[in-house]
Amino acid sequence: MNGDHFSRFEARIQRLIEGGFARLFAGRLHPREVAIRLARAMEDGAVQTAEGVMRAPDVYLVRLHPQDHRAIIESGEDITTRLAEELVELARASGLQLAQHPEVRLLADRGVPPHEVEITAQHVRPNRETTQAMPLNRLQDVMQEARPRQAMLIVNGDRYVTLDKPVINLGRQRDNDVIIDDPTVSRHHAQIRLRFGSYVLFDLGSRGGTTVNGYPIHEKVLQPGDVIGLARSSTCVYVEDGVADDLDDPMDDTEAYPPLRP
Repeated sequence: MNGDHFSRFEARIQRLIEGGFARLFAGRLHPREVAIRLARAMEDGAVQTAEGVMRAPDVYLVRLHPQDHRAIIESGEDITTRLAEELVELARASGLQLAQHPEVRLLADRGVPPHEVEITAQHVRPNRETTQAMPLNRLQDVMQEARPRQAMLIVNGDRYVTLDKPVINLGRQRDNDVIIDDPTVSRHHAQIRLRFGSYVLFDLGSRGGTTVNGYPIHEKVLQPGDVIGLARSSTCVYVEDGVADDLDDPMDDTEAYPPLRP
């Protein structure tokens, strides 16, 4: 991806986060997380046709906790139309083609935690010319080129680990990037991946589980100051340049994005 193409894509992600897009979610969802999930769903669902055309999915399923779903619907915003428009722009910025105007379906799902969102994408009908999912498409360049400045983990309060790769593995086994010497931590416990300028934490099916700020997660976009829990007794604090000294200060968006409640 050339510099101009990359800059346009990053600028589009930033515009998604700012302005009216943030207000679409009635203060219940973090707009950057929604933007990244949309881009990831598009990336993961992209396929290559026999002619070598990179084609994006055209149906996007946005699953929300029923309370968030109801609040967003009652807000009166035409969120599905707006998200579809943003998907058209994301496809254009990332060099993907759409077979038709994308359709967004907003679904209530009790399996999604409050204040979280899950987005999957699919093609409305299988394209017979499609040969395979694109193994390396242009969006992956974005994941590796954009990164927070000097992002790091504070491991168990006494060790600093700089996040300087697009994929960081955490676990007990010695082949991990971040080795956690704790018998309750799985050999390959969790993974942090760089996606579109943010680090995203994934649990790798660990026995003890992974939490962020005390709540179980399977996948979570990390924000400065997030406390990652691995199993029962190991913690990592995610910080970025200029934020490490202010972890005790409240985030500016605490009111807009309150912590989850059991």
